[in-house]
Amino acid sequence: MNTADHQEDLTLAQETCDELRSGNNEAILPLYNKYQRFFLGYTRRRIRVFDDDQATSILDDFWVELLNAKAICEFLGLSSLKTYLFKILNFRIIDNVRRKNRKKSFGRNTSDKDHEIDDFGADNVSPEKDLMHKQKIKLIHETLLMLTDASPSDAFLVKMHLEGLNYTQMAEKDLGDKPYSQKELKKRTNAIKKQFTRKSTGSLAKFESYLKRVMVKNKLNQNDILN
Repeated sequence: MNTADHQEDLTLAQETCDELRSGNNEAILPLYNKYQRFFLGYTRRRIRVFDDDQATSILDDFWVELLNAKAICEFLGLSSLKTYLFKILNFRIIDNVRRKNRKKSFGRNTSDKDHEIDDFGADNVSPEKDLMHKQKIKLIHETLLMLTDASPSDAFLVKMHLEGLNYTQMAEKDLGDKPYSQKELKKRTNAIKKQFTRKSTGSLAKFESYLKRVMVKNKLNQNDILN
């Protein structure tokens, strides 16, 4: 997925975020219409049972969760929007199947297993996946070092994002321990958001640019890291 596609996804997410925060729940419909059919088929395959009611119930919970705007507003474009939503959906699928299996196993030998879901997200990671994970960490670390040399402030924002911080949390960390007003916090939050998402020259765009160089250097495909 190229930078233009990431920017398109980021713009869609930001517009949806603003509308949802304003109370317009219908703003989720473009995402629903774009992904619902695909997500439904995926959910059916993941739960490994021919139960449309269960699959639909999981998806209903997923879309309702997105209405609170938090997840959409925290999308920063480091992966495709579909990949980002997939991760959230997978958590809902795993939670749902585990709850169902706990009900089935209540009152009987816990050694009996109902494997209706694959090992996605499980602790037993294969050696191949573990190696790939370590490779990704190494490449991202190398990219951050390059970005730090060129633009420390942008590297600082990317590092905070990778730590899981949202814009407000980034601003709080950036302001440090000195006293500040809510007005100052809001101003710094907006400034960070603009700096991070600015097309071509923002922190995200710079990170992706350096990442491409690292990927070429290592003769790898960028999608192996971003998607």
